[in-house]
Amino acid sequence: MAPKDPSQDDAEALVRQQLISAEDLAEARKRESEGGAPWYRQLVQMRKLSFGTVNDALHYEFHSNSSRQSHAQVGQALVEAGALTHERLEEALALQKRSGKLLGDLLVQGGFVTREDLAKILAAQYGLDFAALDSIHSDREALDLVPENIARQKGFIPVHLEGDRLDVLISGPQSPDRLKAVGILLALRIHPKMTAVDDLDAEILRRYEGRPKHAHSPVPVPAPKPATRAAAHPSTPASATAPPAASESTATKPQTQKDQPKMSPQDKNETKRFEDIARDAQGVPVVKLVTTIIEGAVNSGATDVHLDPQEPEMRVRYRIDGVLHDVMSIPSEIENAVISRLKIMADIDITETRHPQDGHISITIGEAEFDIRIATLPTYLGERVVLRLLDQSSVLSGVRDLGLERDDEVRLQRIIEQPYGMILVTGPTGSGKTTTLYSCLNEMDVMTQSIVTLEDPVEYQLSGINQVQIDPDIELTFATVLRASLRQDIDVLLVGEIRDPETARIAIRAAMTGHLVFSTLHTNDAPEAISTLRNMDVPSYLVASALTAVVGQRLVRCICPKCKTHYAPSKTLLSSIRLPESTKKLYKGAGCSNCYHTGYRGRTGIFEILEITEALRKMIVADDPVEKIVKAAKLTTMADRCRQKVKAGEITAEEFLNVIRT
Repeated sequence: MAPKDPSQDDAEALVRQQLISAEDLAEARKRESEGGAPWYRQLVQMRKLSFGTVNDALHYEFHSNSSRQSHAQVGQALVEAGALTHERLEEALALQKRSGKLLGDLLVQGGFVTREDLAKILAAQYGLDFAALDSIHSDREALDLVPENIARQKGFIPVHLEGDRLDVLISGPQSPDRLKAVGILLALRIHPKMTAVDDLDAEILRRYEGRPKHAHSPVPVPAPKPATRAAAHPSTPASATAPPAASESTATKPQTQKDQPKMSPQDKNETKRFEDIARDAQGVPVVKLVTTIIEGAVNSGATDVHLDPQEPEMRVRYRIDGVLHDVMSIPSEIENAVISRLKIMADIDITETRHPQDGHISITIGEAEFDIRIATLPTYLGERVVLRLLDQSSVLSGVRDLGLERDDEVRLQRIIEQPYGMILVTGPTGSGKTTTLYSCLNEMDVMTQSIVTLEDPVEYQLSGINQVQIDPDIELTFATVLRASLRQDIDVLLVGEIRDPETARIAIRAAMTGHLVFSTLHTNDAPEAISTLRNMDVPSYLVASALTAVVGQRLVRCICPKCKTHYAPSKTLLSSIRLPESTKKLYKGAGCSNCYHTGYRGRTGIFEILEITEALRKMIVADDPVEKIVKAAKLTTMADRCRQKVKAGEITAEEFLNVIRT
């Protein structure tokens, strides 16, 4: 799902597909030479192509070997099947050379072959089954599973669902690759069959119109807030933005028509617009589409869903194993309705489009409970929405599930059994620090210990543990809550993040007064935590006294076990990751339906643990440089652990280079 950039040959293919004109391409190339941005980005900027077209037509269709078969091969196959004469083939090829159109279209339009003949030949060439359109009907279950706009956008007809396999009808050889994104969205194995159809969109519409429609009552929408009114707090639900109740003196006095405030024509139009949007948001197509997007994210193992407003359509992307994948686009005419549907589900104000808002949705999918955090951001082209999926049942049972090497696992177990001191987890955003902290807390005895966490935000609810939500808007900061926590008779304290010198000093003080303190720092590796604390003006003697250990970590993508294969690495590659030239083979994923053709499936952690011994404490007090401390500690670094996983065939060499600084 991470294809290379389109080539100039692909540009000509777009013209042949009649997706753009030769004049459009010439203008895009002119802009490319003047500004430097690639021609296909220029076409998107010119509104000649959508992101979906770029993703489907360019990234999939024209980079596959099968799509590059010559027109003559298709024509020759028709001749061999007896559906076309040599003379007519030569005539059509000459016309194709002059017009630049696809040979198959010219043959059908000229009456040289039937569309069914062409479909059968294409099916045979591309290794697909052929199915006559009239002989195969669409099951209701299959149609209910796929929103109509997705079927039309990706060019297929859902026909039958069995287990995790969805049979679909397609009308062109490019569609199988295009359906990879549908497989991610629906978390199904898509089995395409070639068919002959004159108007695919019309056939899709006909089959979907045969399904019963269900009415939804419109949701009452509050009037838009005046421009002078302050925005509600981001976490405040929509219901909380309603005007205050009337006072007792006015409540007993009935309002007359004269007493009621008059709305300007502009406010009336705005209210009507939001009522229309809310009504659309409760309609069957939008409700079904939003449900499909959320369930698809859960079933494909996505951690985040991005809805990015672009021209001419909104892009929908899933973050799977740390990488964003395009899965679909949302037509502009229902973009606002989709956003409003999500806002209604999250109980936030649909009439507020000028300020960022936050909310959450609690939902059960299958047997798993999810808390979905929703954050909106107004952009120039519309509101951007990001959904963070938190699986409440996926909180790990302990440090054994983190992916630590056996010696590191034993060391971390020993460290967290200490009665007091500070344990820091370091790494960039998205490296799994919170998961590691929760895993350590799950090792604690909640029956005999008092455990409190300070988090911003509280992501997972942990049974038997007191969790505090940090809220700076009401002066509930890490520093203020941490200071108050010292009077709460706490045994184990988790501070979500040390962001400033004040929090650092209070956390150090807590660690020195009999508390076991867990926290995180944003540093590149474990040893840098010492430098960061020093830079926060924490005296070195306090760092040495309080610090027990620092855990540095990253997340790396694992090779898909279903399509794992080995290859002989080049000397240059081995040198770049510092493996011996005698290494005969490394591993990678070839790409299959199990990993959505990425070659990767799931993630694991790589760690380095810097345990502060008495010798290291003396060096920290003496302000020795970090490099000297690392050398004395004989630290097994994340790079070392990553190399071990590369040699063992757990991760690829490319993933090493993506994650580790060489």
